[in-house]
Amino acid sequence: MSVLVTPGLDSPRILVVDDEILICELVQELLEAEGAQVVTEVDGRSALTLLEEEPFDLILTDLRLGNNTDGMQILHKALQYHPDAVIILMTGFPTLENAVQALKAGAYDYITKPFTVDSIRAVVRRATEHLRLRRENIQLREAMNLKRITEVLGSTLELNEVLNVVLQSALNEFQADFGAVLLENKESRKVYLAAALGATPDSIDLSSLYRPENHERWRIGSNEPVLVPQGECVSFPCPLCSRHSRRTAMGVPLRAKGEFIGVLHISRERSPQSFSEANLQTLGLIASQATFAIENASLYDSLHHDYLAIIRSLANAVEAKDPYTRGHGDRVVKYTQAIGAELGFTEDTLEKLKVAAILHDIGKIGIRDEVLLKPGKLSDEEFIEMKLHPIIGDRILGPIRSLADVRVWVYQHHERIDGKGYPEGIGGSDLALPSRVLIVAEVFDALITERAYKPAWPIEQVAGYLKDNVDTHFDRETVDILLGILDREGESFYRENIVVY
Repeated sequence: MSVLVTPGLDSPRILVVDDEILICELVQELLEAEGAQVVTEVDGRSALTLLEEEPFDLILTDLRLGNNTDGMQILHKALQYHPDAVIILMTGFPTLENAVQALKAGAYDYITKPFTVDSIRAVVRRATEHLRLRRENIQLREAMNLKRITEVLGSTLELNEVLNVVLQSALNEFQADFGAVLLENKESRKVYLAAALGATPDSIDLSSLYRPENHERWRIGSNEPVLVPQGECVSFPCPLCSRHSRRTAMGVPLRAKGEFIGVLHISRERSPQSFSEANLQTLGLIASQATFAIENASLYDSLHHDYLAIIRSLANAVEAKDPYTRGHGDRVVKYTQAIGAELGFTEDTLEKLKVAAILHDIGKIGIRDEVLLKPGKLSDEEFIEMKLHPIIGDRILGPIRSLADVRVWVYQHHERIDGKGYPEGIGGSDLALPSRVLIVAEVFDALITERAYKPAWPIEQVAGYLKDNVDTHFDRETVDILLGILDREGESFYRENIVVY
């Protein structure tokens, strides 16, 4: 095996730039004998263009070149387009200042002319070994990161969490500023922005991804990864890049069972270096892990929605049994959302509270009709049976992990702040705040509407009841908020929601 051909670095590609053709030929002959692929260039401008077009592992360049170029320009261009490459500067005019400047700028080594065959061979061997070790370290780090990503992705089935883990991992891995996952809508065949992290670019034109004229360079249609070097985002049809000359970007298609399902995209502009082909390969590995997790999360999400739809149908079936409670769930949704918003609940909590309001009486599906629909007061035995419905509801919601919070609130919606409610008789701080909201909203609707066992109460009587039962049945803060809403909005808050039979 030739000296420069080592495990993990077969036949390195080397660019030699020197305005003396004899130097180029000498170094080329020497390094090709060592097993390297060597490209030479005597013109600095041509070398700069070559660096933009072809990949190289190692670059040897003279410090002084003709055609208004120099080795420092070659160095900067090489690091921009090939950040993993090793650069060695050659010069016949060595100074300490030049050496320090080159090393600070990112050169690996600095060799003076005239050099011997042994000296050039030795420095290239050292550089090649350095490159091999660096790549092995990168591969080890990537393997560890991929293992960590896989473990984290395996711990959740929530699609939003999966996408955030993927993006955060990619941004950390490549010190990127911005990341996005685009997923394809199976019906429209258009992509949509499913998740994004970091500094959002100036403009995002998702439609450009599917313009036929852009397929040549952003090749989503043919499932090709895309690497956008620094300085090309201005002309490149990259919808997730700002029009900034220093931005560099990568995009990798997400494939499931051979079919395109989306794109994993990252970009950065704070770093002076472009992403490399090695970076693109690593992003592809992350994308592969992400695809499995996205598929699993999407399947879980679909099953979750189907199960929730079935449960809601059951809840509607319960309400349909009794004309007096028809629409009760929808009205409780409105009241809980209004109170929760004033309490400062997050969007996520409000959405869960909405589900809890819809499903809070789902357990009544297990109560006998003669008890559920009885027009008069329930007997002690019948009331004991009726008090089972929060427990039955808890069992129905139990299999849905994503409804863990909802399950608690539904279970607690007949408890009291003084601990004298059912099914467990808990109260005070043991009652979740959303449960307290649901308790007040549910009772409010029961009082303000007609039921089989009672007429609708006047609003003044309802307000009086709520006030009289603060700190016993109801949480004071939630009652104060509800009464405040009633003062502001009047009958429009509740009358338009009441169904009259």
